[in-house]
Amino acid sequence: MKIFFIDPFSVVLMEGKAFKAERVDGTIFGGFCKCGGIMFQKAWVDDILMISECERCWKVEAFRFNGKKLIERSDVIVIYRQNLVEFLKDVLSPTEFEAIQNKARNLSYNYNAFSRAKKKIEELKLNLDEILKILS
Repeated sequence: MKIFFIDPFSVVLMEGKAFKAERVDGTIFGGFCKCGGIMFQKAWVDDILMISECERCWKVEAFRFNGKKLIERSDVIVIYRQNLVEFLKDVLSPTEFEAIQNKARNLSYNYNAFSRAKKKIEELKLNLDEILKILS
């Protein structure tokens, strides 16, 4: 299963759905990495999915729980702020991406394409205003 963690917004994309993740403050043990390093908790989605990052190799993994039992362990693709533009280009059509980019730069834009892009972004539980700031 592919799991994405959109770091600037603390959003997890999994199985075609978006979930708001709650960031973990501090360094709390989050398991052991396959490289032998210690993983620290990065974020939680409810009490069923923990996102952890290795302190040695920086690998990010998701641990899915059913109660207290570990069900699944998966690699996570992390979308950092610098990768966000490429991610948006993959999610939005070229006209939708151009519309939000032009809106961010205070240029004329296709309102219908912007509306479609806004709807897709909101479905992903991303903050449109923050995206516009990043693109400006």
